[in-house]
Amino acid sequence: MDQILQIFKALSDETRLKILIILSKKRICGKGIAKHLGVSEAAVSQHIRVLKEAGIIVGEKVGYYVHYDLQKSKLSEIIKFIEEMNNDYIVSSCQLGMHIPNECSISCKSNQNKCCQRNNK
Repeated sequence: MDQILQIFKALSDETRLKILIILSKKRICGKGIAKHLGVSEAAVSQHIRVLKEAGIIVGEKVGYYVHYDLQKSKLSEIIKFIEEMNNDYIVSSCQLGMHIPNECSISCKSNQNKCCQRNNK
């Protein structure tokens, strides 16, 4: 669960999402990312650190620069996690650390099971 939380936190920033969009199109160095986004290289460096710690991107030294690329396997894990929640599957890719009953408890039944109905919006 911690890994999934770390990935979602990394994805929660607009600049980091823009970096991922750039990396989905091509491998590029931090300086190139900074130019595309119009931000400082230092700012890009901090965002890259968060993305690397979450395992979403990897860097490869090419001469003087480090070129970054997406770790598509990590993105696939998040897609699978979301699909499991969307398709009523038991979320098996993480330990929730809580009990989710299949049936309503007696106190819920007195409320005509309204508290346990799935929100299908």
